[in-house]
Order: sequence, then C-alpha cells, then structure tokens
Amino acid sequence: MTTPWPRTEWTINRDANTLQPGHDLLVGDGPSFLNFDQALSSFLYQRPHDSNAGRSDLWRIALPQRAGWLSQITIGPDLLTAVVDGEALDGAVLELSWAAGNDLQHVDGAGAYRFALPDGLAHDSLLMLRREDQWLDWRHFPAPTYGPARHASVVWEQPGPELELLLVNGEGKHLECKQEVPEGDSRKKMLKTIAAFASQDGGTVLIGVRDDLQIVGLPEKPTVDKQELQVVGMIRDSVEPAPPYESRVIDRDGKKVLAIEVSGGGQMYAYRDRDSQRPEFYVRVGPNTVPARHHEIAAGFQQAPTATTF
Repeated sequence: MTTPWPRTEWTINRDANTLQPGHDLLVGDGPSFLNFDQALSSFLYQRPHDSNAGRSDLWRIALPQRAGWLSQITIGPDLLTAVVDGEALDGAVLELSWAAGNDLQHVDGAGAYRFALPDGLAHDSLLMLRREDQWLDWRHFPAPTYGPARHASVVWEQPGPELELLLVNGEGKHLECKQEVPEGDSRKKMLKTIAAFASQDGGTVLIGVRDDLQIVGLPEKPTVDKQELQVVGMIRDSVEPAPPYESRVIDRDGKKVLAIEVSGGGQMYAYRDRDSQRPEFYVRVGPNTVPARHHEIAAGFQQAPTATTF
C-alpha cells in the first residue's frame, strides 16, 4: 500500500538465532500455536501461515504521520519557498537554521511560506517544521558534494550556485571531473569510477570541468543531448548491473556541464572490459579509483538488498 511521507515503519524479522518453524510450540494465556510464524499470521491476518513463503522479512507495517509535512521546497538565488501541508498544524513553526543564525515563521495553516536569502542558501542549512519540541518534517541542505542527495520534493532554481558548491571541495572520494566526454583509457577510468561510486556511497562525475576545477563547458558539437546519450550508452554497456544514477545538464553562464550523479547501490557493481569481458571491481580511495580487495568484494556481495518500496 502506498502511503504519503512522512511515516513510521516497523519491520518484523525472524531472529536467525531462534529455532526455525516446526521446532517449538507456543503455549500461553491465549491460543496455542505450532510456531512463531503461525502465531503472527493468526494475529495479523487471521489466516494460516504459508510455510513455503521463505521470506526473511515477515511483515512490514507503515503508519502515515499526517500532522504536518513539507510537500515542496523551491530554492532560488535569493528566496526559499516551503509548501506546508497537514492536518494538525496548530502551533507549528517553520525554522530555517544555519551556522550563523536562524529564521522562524509561525505556521497558520497549509500553504506556502517564504524565507528571504539575501546571501543565498547557506551551506549546511536545516529547514525544520516542528511543534514545540516535536519535529514533524525536515530537510537538510549540505553542500551537494556527491550523488543525487536532493530529496524529490526539493526544486533547485539556481543550478549555477549548486555547481559551485559541488566544486568547493575539489576532486576527491565523491567527485571526478572530466573536460570532455572521455575516450580510450580516460573513458575506462571514468566507467571504473562510476562502478566504484555505485559500490560505495555514491559520487558525481562532472563533464565539462577541467582537473583544476575551471568550468569550460561541453563542446558545441556534437549537441549536448548527443553527448549525454553517448555517456549513458557507455554506462549501459560497461557497468553491471545497471548502476543507480541520474544524468542532467547544468547551465553555468551559458556553459553546459553534464553531471552524472551516482547513488550508492547497496551492492558491488562491476566494470566489464569490452575486450576481456571479465568483470572488475573497484572502490574509491580519496581522489583515486583502485581495484577492490577480496574482503571488500565479499562484503559488498553480503549486503542485504534494499528494494522494498511502499
């Protein structure tokens, strides 16, 4: 069942250290059961347990929190607009805080609330919707140093400043810069880096930016769209499985920069060389992409999948 954010979730799992179904009896003040799974099935569903299900997650329970939430935040060069929705907003306040201060607005109902940003959005800002000491919803705005960290409800109307924030710390564990769409060995290096980003906690490749962090933009020919499709095709043909990423074009004073924003995928991703067809695994160490060690590969394949969606 799809539920709106925010929500509280509980996941009920079988303890790996407990006896498996069929090895114990549950006897108490209420009905008796052959095992724990049958008791939960009876309690939650009033039906017998399917012993052939074979799932590690027995049930997940989601409780929507409808008191108040931030449905959309729009960040411009000099203005932040927060759209508030909810069913119990009496006494709520919106607080925008940053290292040098904060700004409070009282919420008198659902609607749009605006914060002036004379110096732009400060690094590491926090927007909080709260009632007394209870938080209802919040968004954090660190410098976007890696990956598609932006929440789906956040709309940036200042791609130029956002690009500058990406570049402020230089190339490192979560950022790689390329002057143009790479070829040859440079292409292999970029694809290995994308696999490393996905195998760890994400990263961004900027194409149209020199190693010294000067924004030069993509060449005019071929078109930006064709260059983006070329990079997307490289990733599709060389990284397995398909990594979680987004590609987007950032306009900075008329110069187009292609950003490949890779999320951490919760598993190991392989670069497959077109000649040898052998899968190769990589990790990011500082600004360098290096072959993964055996224990890093093993640990990556032991990570639990995270694809369950509500």
